[in-house]
Amino acid sequence: MRAYQLTGSGPAPDTQAPTVPGGLRVTGSTAGSVSLAWNAATDNVGVTGYEVYRGGTSVGTVTGTATTVTGLAPSTAYNFTVKARDAAGNLSPASPSVTGTTQAGGTEVLLSQGRPATASSVEASGLEAGKAVDGSATTRWASTEGVDPQWLRVDLGAPAALSRVRLDWEAAHASAYRVQGSLDGTTWTDLYTTTTGDGATDDLTISGTARYVRVYGTKRATPYGYSLWEFKVYGTPAA
Repeated sequence: MRAYQLTGSGPAPDTQAPTVPGGLRVTGSTAGSVSLAWNAATDNVGVTGYEVYRGGTSVGTVTGTATTVTGLAPSTAYNFTVKARDAAGNLSPASPSVTGTTQAGGTEVLLSQGRPATASSVEASGLEAGKAVDGSATTRWASTEGVDPQWLRVDLGAPAALSRVRLDWEAAHASAYRVQGSLDGTTWTDLYTTTTGDGATDDLTISGTARYVRVYGTKRATPYGYSLWEFKVYGTPAA
């Protein structure tokens, strides 16, 4: 009996890189950060993320088309580029560079960690407001399911000059929300608003002086409530 060997070529590997991200631009800055945004790249299969470079050094990968680069020195100019990546690991050429200059002043500090936090509601024991400001990426606050609006508030203890807010969303995120500041916990001023929230991490450049900062969700992206792994407020204590 003659033996036969079965062979098959299978699908061809993906070797096509994404297109170059366009429109790289600076959208804001603080004494310690520069915020960037760009236009989405395209790919024959699909773009999975973007590699952000400061000079020739990678400073991280993001899935969206915006990010904030932190840990920078005040009053300093930095050059940035972005490359798109696909699921096969192909990288696009670098975008044209853009220069972002940080503002003068002291380096921002994390003001919210460990501070008292309250919320409009709590879904269950173990998901209290304080879990979003405890510095742990494995604990979270979650609101009651299926109810709008909902909010999470942190008391910084004293007025501060705010520079940035970072929201690390759980899957149950807000598609529309505001970041608000207040000196007395009663009268609130909008520092940031969006109706196109896509979850994951929102690193937002803001400006204002406040003792109390809150996330005010007005529309849920899922049937569940609102849920944050971490709610981080940065700035410098007001003089």
